[in-house]
Parts: sequence; C-alpha cells; structure tokens
Amino acid sequence: MDVNANTTIWPFGILNSHVVYGNACNLRISFFTDNPKITNAILGYLDCRSLRIAENVCLKWKKAIYDEHLWEEVYRRNMQLPDWKKLEQVLKLRNPDLFLFPSELEINHYKEACCHIEDTIKKLERNWARGIYTSSNYPIELTPPKKRTNEHIYFSMNESLIVSVSPTGRISTRNRWAPEEEHIAHLLPNKNIPIDNFDLHPMIESVQFNGDTFAAVGLVGTRKILFLFNATGHSEPLLLRCSAWRGIENTAADSLYNFNQKNCIRLKDDVLVLCGKKQADSSTVVSVMNTRTKQSLYQNLEIPSRVGQLSDFTLDHWRIILFFGRKENPRLKQVDRYLLQIRDLASFTLLKSFVLPVTRSRVCHFDYSNGFAVTGSDDSPIRIWNVANGTCDGDFSHGGGSLFALKIIADRLIITSDYQGIIKLWNLKAATDLATRNNPSSLLLRTLDSPPSPYTKFRKVKTLALQADEFQVALILQHDAKPPQLYLVDFLANVLNDGELEKKTRQVRKRRQL
Repeated sequence: MDVNANTTIWPFGILNSHVVYGNACNLRISFFTDNPKITNAILGYLDCRSLRIAENVCLKWKKAIYDEHLWEEVYRRNMQLPDWKKLEQVLKLRNPDLFLFPSELEINHYKEACCHIEDTIKKLERNWARGIYTSSNYPIELTPPKKRTNEHIYFSMNESLIVSVSPTGRISTRNRWAPEEEHIAHLLPNKNIPIDNFDLHPMIESVQFNGDTFAAVGLVGTRKILFLFNATGHSEPLLLRCSAWRGIENTAADSLYNFNQKNCIRLKDDVLVLCGKKQADSSTVVSVMNTRTKQSLYQNLEIPSRVGQLSDFTLDHWRIILFFGRKENPRLKQVDRYLLQIRDLASFTLLKSFVLPVTRSRVCHFDYSNGFAVTGSDDSPIRIWNVANGTCDGDFSHGGGSLFALKIIADRLIITSDYQGIIKLWNLKAATDLATRNNPSSLLLRTLDSPPSPYTKFRKVKTLALQADEFQVALILQHDAKPPQLYLVDFLANVLNDGELEKKTRQVRKRRQL
C-alpha cells in the first residue's frame, strides 16, 4: 500500500499521510450512491488534503464530505501517528482556543483541527526550505555576577517548557511559547528531601524531565543525591515535590563512585539511566531505575576501564548507547580512539561494539536517533553510523573551524553549531544516499547566521548550549563576560510574502557583510 504521490510530504516525515488508494480527482460521481455508508467507505480512503480538494468538485461531493463521522475518523486516524500527535500538542500550547471541542457542530472542530494541522505542515515545510523564521533573545540572569564568565549552563526542553540549571544550582523554567519571563522553580517542603535545614538549597548540577517527572542530580552539603520530583500543577513558578531520592556519592569521604559529570542522567518515558565512574579503577558504572514504580532494574553494573572513559550516552525504548573515548597517554588532551557500545536496556547485555575512525581529537560530539548515530569533531568529518550493523553509511565535512554541537532532528536533519553561534542544516537522507552523499550542494540545506547581539560592543562570542527540534532551535550565547542570552529561532513563524522575504534576505546579506 503506497502513499499517493500528490500527498504533501513534510520534510520530517509523513505526518499528514494515511494510506491513499487514489486521487480525489479520479473518483467518479457514479461512485456516490444514496447509501451514506458506501459513500463514507469510499471517502474514508482519502487523507485530509485529498478531502479538501474533493469538496470543491461539486455540491454533491461537498455535501457528502460534510459528514461528522468522516472527519472524526480522519482526525482520530491521524492522531495515531506520533508526529501528528506531537504537532497537535504544540499547536494547543501555542493557542489553546484552536482545539476546543464545542458542544454543537462537532464536525467543525474535527475539520478545522485537521485543516489547521495540514496548513501548519505546509508552513513548516516552506519555512525550513526557504529559511523563514523569527528570532528573539532573552537574558539569563545569574547571581552572583562573578558566576557569569564561561560557566556551563545546562538546559533542556520539551513541547511546553525550557528548563535550565544555572551555575548557582537553581532550576529555572520558561514557557516555551511565551518565554519572556523566567521563573525559579520552588522545591516544596517535604520530609522525603534529606535536608535538615530547608534553607539550604540543593546545588542542582543536571536535570532531565519527561512530562511532570523531573530527575535531577544535586549536591546537598557533602552528599550528591539523585532526586525525583513531581511537578504539581502548571503554575508559574513551577512547584516541585520530591517523590524519591537516593544518595550516590559523599564528597567528604572516600566514595566508591564518582558522578562529576554535568550530564550523568538520561530520562526517557519511565526509564532513568545514571552513569558514573568507579574510583578504584576508573571503570564506568551504570544504573537503571523505573521512575513510575521507583524500583531499580539494576545498580552499578561495571564496564571495564580498558574500553575507555565515558564521553556521552543516550537511550531509546530498549537500548542504551554508550560513547567512549580512550587515551593512550593520560597526559595528553587528545583522545586516541573512540568506541560505540550498544547494550540491551533490560539486561545490560552487550549487543554491538565497534571502534570509530576518529583519532587524536580533543572532543568528539555525538548524537543518536532511531538506529543512527552521528559523530563529528573539529579535525574529523561528520559521520553517520548504522547502529544495527556497525557500518558508516555516510560522511561529510562540516566546513572546517570549531564544532560545538550537533543534533539529529526528526530523523531527517542534522544541525551543527560552531562556537560563534552559526548554525548549519544538513540533509541526513542525502548524506546516506550513494547517489548524493558526494555532492556538497545536496547536503547543506541552509546556513543560519549568528543571532544579532543585544550589545553594541563586544570582542568575543561563545556558545554555551544548544537544543533543537522540528519547531525551534534554542541557543545560549555569551558575549565577553556579559550575562548569557537565550536565543530562540522559531520555524512556526508566519509565512512571509515575497516582498517581506526579499527584505529579510537583504538584511541577512547586509549583516554578513558587516
């Protein structure tokens, strides 16, 4: 069963498509009988776009398509697709009034919801292809001021929130679709929190969140603790109540394990993965917990140090992907080799392991999505790895210079950023296709200039963090020692007409010349 060739395909996947057996224009009027069940059965094979075309053919078709059960079936059928469901959730957060179910004329809701999502798909497709977006910047206030210079700021985002952890250990949140105000999350007094004096705020080092569940690693006195918080309500500021905790290290004593990494936790669905290092022999230890039942699947399973030091890790629904770097000479900053391990999430059994041809590189960046791992560094090309068979399916040069971060977006794009905040969009499918992967023009889709600075005078700009998805790219930049700025590049912007697009193009060219 194939998708109709005329169906609009969004660049991040087939969002608006259902199985289509024929174009609406090829249907014959004789197919429509007086039996509405047969009519709905025929029209039920069409997707939203084909139904919108078909209702303009004649009055009889328009009347037949104006059916409550037909549009309800189209709506519910498309909601089974994960990307459609995610897009609807984002649109609800941006404008909740668009998806209110009325008590009467419910057909209007289902039809308007389908059409609105369909139009948004077209908007996203055009905006990504033509580089149409809106950008805005917001200051991140840090106290005390001496903490501002070159301090790492960890942040993450989901469909509704942007959560950041400042160097002072405070969790702050922003509404992703109305990010003007920054709110400090409050930890509600709870006997489950191991703090004698509640005025002593935990020094949070990293945080991961999924829905209303927040997992954080924080320092309380001399103890490093893994917290599980539940967000109570959706008020601002966010209220976090501790539901479980576990001590993982005591910095004042000789601990067995060390968790100095800023990113030592990963959270996906109901699974939390914690990675650290054993003090005795520098081997990597991995623990997995179910955040819903608060039960550990296993604790402190070791990977020997001869494999290397853990650089990064991630997980999907049933696998843990671990990225190691090994130094032959501990005195040198360069890493001599990198290795990728794939292990079963439930049993921690080693499924696949292979060495990457990246040699003598200080930092190698890594990301993973849906069976593909992407690596890249300053002195090596970006490589796409097929995790199933351990082969390199494509590689390309990122244009030289410093590489700060890379991200896979919706299994279709690769986003790279340098230390000056210049973002490049790469076609992941073209990079793995034998016919196009050697053609640079087909790989690089677009270069987004560094966001304009709010400061008139500065000498150096540095990228502190990057997050991105299908709708937005979020950057944290710092100009000299000034307060860092959060930059949001929004691809859900309104479509520009030709005159506005030409004006925006001239502004970009002028900024590049300057």
